[in-house]
Amino acid sequence: MSSPSHPQPYFEHFGHPGAVHAPGVNDQAERKLGRILSQPVESLGKGILLRAPRAGYGKTHVLERVRQQIGEGHEFIPLRPVDGARPNPGAAIEDALRRLTRQLPASGGLTLLDIYSRHLFALGLRPLVISGEVPCQDREAAAQALVKRPVETFNFHHPQAVTAHWTRENFEVLGPRISLEISQETGCSLNQVAFWVAALFRFATASPEQAGRGGLLFQTATADAEPERFGILLALLARLRRIVLVVDDLEGVHGDVSGARAMAGFLSTIRQEAPRVDIVVSVNDDVWESAFVPALSGGLLDRLSEVVIRLDGLDDAGVIALLQARGYAQPEELARHIAGEGMERHARAVLRRASEMAPQLGESQGS
Repeated sequence: MSSPSHPQPYFEHFGHPGAVHAPGVNDQAERKLGRILSQPVESLGKGILLRAPRAGYGKTHVLERVRQQIGEGHEFIPLRPVDGARPNPGAAIEDALRRLTRQLPASGGLTLLDIYSRHLFALGLRPLVISGEVPCQDREAAAQALVKRPVETFNFHHPQAVTAHWTRENFEVLGPRISLEISQETGCSLNQVAFWVAALFRFATASPEQAGRGGLLFQTATADAEPERFGILLALLARLRRIVLVVDDLEGVHGDVSGARAMAGFLSTIRQEAPRVDIVVSVNDDVWESAFVPALSGGLLDRLSEVVIRLDGLDDAGVIALLQARGYAQPEELARHIAGEGMERHARAVLRRASEMAPQLGESQGS
């Protein structure tokens, strides 16, 4: 029996392409999660708990598969606890902004955050155009341009983008009015909206070639950051696209009741400030039972687990499919030997045992 010539990846990291998928393995959970997340942009988000008996069942693989399948219409933002247990608002904001400020292909240096910012400015300016507070020759055409062509209308780097340049010249007066309109439209705190409108305006009006424009934004956005600031950022983004906040590394919370309480409180704030955002918490049973259940009230537990998706062990067909996908020449025979051992059959354990057994079985067959 031959074994794969390449090393078997036992661990995956959300946001990075993972191992080859084995059809049939965790497919039901994958379909359910994808279906729940595939909602219109205006729909309320959900608290989703992705649970498994222990590490190695493929939670990260499921998350990454769903991200790849529906990611074009969604923005997946991982939340990484600083010490594996407690969230840090500043770090969360910087991580999100770094993802959003990566240059888009063939864009002349523009980023997703440029695109999102222009949509937000259009959202805030349109009511002022319609009411006549902002003077223009053709009010209806100007309002339509803000709806249909916000990216072009607020192209601060094009000499003929009249609205963009007029807004920049008058932003000291317009900024507070735009912030008020966005706050009323979204239901978000006016102070927090005003903070983000000012920060995003400075970023969007700076030249894409300007060195350090992202760094200045990070510095401004993370200074003295609180959970509410991160929540409002997500709430503003969620006006334009489905936002999924993913918490996939909670091993450090095991047995840490105070850490679980801090994480749950942080996520509760996000849900309150950004009701359209979906939050997926990926956690093993031991971590959930040892930390979260003792720490939280029934209400907080319910908010985190409106939907529960469980991963179970592999059946015979799942073991065969996994081994076949990972390149084993005779997966049925190897699966039969693994089944005979009565071991716990989750993906990581099966692959580890297969890598140990395959050379031994090959020697016995060749003798």
